Amino acid sequence: MSKQDTISKLRTGSPQLSVGTLTGSMMNQAQEIAILEKSGVNLLHLDVMDGQAWPKITVGAPFLAGLETDLIKDVHLLTVEPEKHIADFVKAGAGIITFQIEHCENVAKALELINSADVLAGLAIYPTTPLTDIQPFLDQIDVVFVLSIGPDTGKDTFFDVVAERVERLRDWKPELIIAIDGAVKKDNVAKIAKINSDLIVTGSAVFDGNDAAKNILDMRSSIASVCGYQA
Repeated sequence: MSKQDTISKLRTGSPQLSVGTLTGSMMNQAQEIAILEKSGVNLLHLDVMDGQAWPKITVGAPFLAGLETDLIKDVHLLTVEPEKHIADFVKAGAGIITFQIEHCENVAKALELINSADVLAGLAIYPTTPLTDIQPFLDQIDVVFVLSIGPDTGKDTFFDVVAERVERLRDWKPELIIAIDGAVKKDNVAKIAKINSDLIVTGSAVFDGNDAAKNILDMRSSIASVCGYQA
């Protein structure tokens, strides 16, 4: 799928859910992905953590490569030196690669690596980082992940900051794909949908040990209730 085709798909019926399956069954990811596909989800989200940028370690490119799906593979690099991982995730089939601006010494070079692979290029930003740090790279990016939490914010969330940032990003570059990531729950997804993003990232709210398909249906219904269409 070309970058433009991917962007068009992301804009259709937005805000859309981008759902991570790592909080589901690690031994049966195919089953978890099938739930997303049958539930009308278009994006498979993967948080890649190295234990340094974020106090947790998850999975790498070989894991992503092994996931057989037509879903858009939405990769979020929560790692130090993300540029070292970009080529591997391109080969693994990523459709979107986003990395934390705080953990990259040469942001322009890393974005160039993504763009040269005809993959959507994204920057993610913690709520405590000045949004103006993104401005010099607006011409190089297709996507911005606006985080409501950071590695040092504990359980505190910053949805008021998120709302302001989405509005400013829309002013700076209206065609950006904007995602809201962090602390998304079934009971707040309707409020988050009002913020006017294109994507809403979640995982544990779906794969919470109960009925994942029903959780997705409930969340999409909540989004539709405030947006006037099916998300």
